[in-house]
Amino acid sequence: MPARRGDSFSAYGFLGPAIAILLVFGLFPIAYALYVGLHRWRIRKEELLGFDNFIRAVGDPDYLMYFLLGLIVAWTAARVYANARTAAVVGIQRWRFVVAAVLLMAAVWLVLSVGLRGMLTTGDHRMYNGFKVTLFYVLGTIPVELAVSMLLACLLMKSMRSKGFFRVLFFLPYVTPTIATAVVFRTIFSPNPSSWANRFWGTLGMENQRWLYESKSIASLVLTSMDVSYPPWVDVCFPSLALVCIILYNIWVYIGYDTVILLAGLSAIPQHYYEAAEIDGASPLQVFRHITLPLVSPILFFLSMVALIGTFKAFNHIYIMRTAGARDTADVLSVAVFDQIFEYHNAGYAAAMAFTLFLVILALTFMQNRLFGAKVFYGN
Repeated sequence: MPARRGDSFSAYGFLGPAIAILLVFGLFPIAYALYVGLHRWRIRKEELLGFDNFIRAVGDPDYLMYFLLGLIVAWTAARVYANARTAAVVGIQRWRFVVAAVLLMAAVWLVLSVGLRGMLTTGDHRMYNGFKVTLFYVLGTIPVELAVSMLLACLLMKSMRSKGFFRVLFFLPYVTPTIATAVVFRTIFSPNPSSWANRFWGTLGMENQRWLYESKSIASLVLTSMDVSYPPWVDVCFPSLALVCIILYNIWVYIGYDTVILLAGLSAIPQHYYEAAEIDGASPLQVFRHITLPLVSPILFFLSMVALIGTFKAFNHIYIMRTAGARDTADVLSVAVFDQIFEYHNAGYAAAMAFTLFLVILALTFMQNRLFGAKVFYGN
């Protein structure tokens, strides 16, 4: 018994510094943000408002409850569908499929028609615009980063001599100061006719663009170039050209980091798997699908999770590359939170928005872990 107690003291002694750092620099700022968000807080703390700042940001709590209820119904529909696929009796299987379809339609109605629509009507437009821009930013960066990084890593595996040189070359954008590279990209995507982007665009026979100063969506610009009229919702449902330029910057920076990590994962795959597949006559596509992709799935899952959290928190390069001409089409939620503090001097409301962003990131991380974590192959 004393030996076990001594081991416990030793374990807590070693874990103590890490726990202290987590509490001071992790959990305490989150709790303090919640505390600030409950008050009217400008230069200093004023009166207690309760959840008024959160209601102002998110909207009517009734619509939020409908939204959460819809997510619960959708989760129930997914469980019923999963049970239907494993049901042995055909009649029970069909009945469960019907129930899952009805629950899914009810979930879509609760989430979109009631919950989200009511929250958009009663909530803060700037916060939901920040969420929309952030969603465009996430969807435009993560899939392209992972796909191109996987391609580059596979190509570098074929080139053993120059692997080290290209590993350093691709990793340079990630270690270069963000401020410097963002300023360079802002110069490249300048609306000036002599900018590099317009020069390249001109070689393709296209008219000069405003790039980072353009608030119209890429879809509307394409339709305009084709002399096709378009409804106003096109600019709402697609990212602006300014945001696309920022997305290209993010891909350029992080694609090297992902490539280096994936290259390390590919190098750890035993070669006898590929030799056995070659003997069996497997095609390169079959080898990639059934050997390479499953064995690097843990790394892909890690990179996707880190990228999801990072893109939702992105700020530095976006704040530098944003322009007045782009209006709010390039303002992700972190930029909107920053503006609330330093432009409107409303720290209490900014803290409420930041805490809401934290809850969204936490929920998305949990969902990603539940949906894709079970599909990761760990070799057992």
